[in-house]
Amino acid sequence: MKIFFLLNPSRVKNRWDWREMAARSAKRYGWTPRFGEVDRTLPHSTERLLDQALEEDCSRIVVVGGDGSLHRVINALAQKKKLKSVELATVPAGTCNDFARFIGLRRRRIENAFRLACSGKAQSIDLGMMESEIFINNAGFGRRPAASGKRWRSLQALRAFRPTNVRARWDKGSIEGLFYMVLVCNAPFFSGGLHFSKNVNMRDGLLDVFLMPAMPKWRLLPLLALGRLGRPTRFKRLVALRVPRLDVEVDSDVWPQADGEPPSNPVRRISFAVSPEKAMIVTP
Repeated sequence: MKIFFLLNPSRVKNRWDWREMAARSAKRYGWTPRFGEVDRTLPHSTERLLDQALEEDCSRIVVVGGDGSLHRVINALAQKKKLKSVELATVPAGTCNDFARFIGLRRRRIENAFRLACSGKAQSIDLGMMESEIFINNAGFGRRPAASGKRWRSLQALRAFRPTNVRARWDKGSIEGLFYMVLVCNAPFFSGGLHFSKNVNMRDGLLDVFLMPAMPKWRLLPLLALGRLGRPTRFKRLVALRVPRLDVEVDSDVWPQADGEPPSNPVRRISFAVSPEKAMIVTP
């Protein structure tokens, strides 16, 4: 059996140590390891590495990176119609690692993540869709894109929020109002551990939707601080839904994102739904 480690860490100084850990764990559990490192200067580097893994008949791919790396791998495998036949594992080596957090993995215990990637069993889980783009963790809109090459800090992101008039429809209802954010969750965490609820189920055929209403921004600061301490960011006016599909129209441009990937062009209409595709993900 062959296992492919796709390396795309946010910090590269430990990559050789991680390769050794990966090889050691793979051999311990009967895998033949193969490696590929993403070249961020090449636009299709991830896709080429996946072609390499598939050509070598690797039945499990371990994404050593963050949510964005996992997002790109899942979308590429879906395009190649290989999601059902390839198992996926993740090792938290990115910036936020929110999906890894959800399944109990931490960057400071990276060796445990490699061990699980090689020894765990894969289970079929739901995926979401934002238009035609698949996401595993969450998708939505609310903040404008940061300057090229930069990432928003939490306080900067809060300052950048502007209320948008949103009309949202789902199978059993609709709502209209001014909202700062629309977040559609397949897994609970975003922005490095913030969450509105931990009771998100990736196997129920539904998406958890949260609409953050416009309010004085100073009221949001303590809520976000509690989120950083591990408590859900919940408040009375937060709109929470659990639906298979959500169609949204807005009165001004928004920049939707999926799994923390950079936003594409601004839009004023967008649909979110449970994907007909599923992924085989290694979990504890």
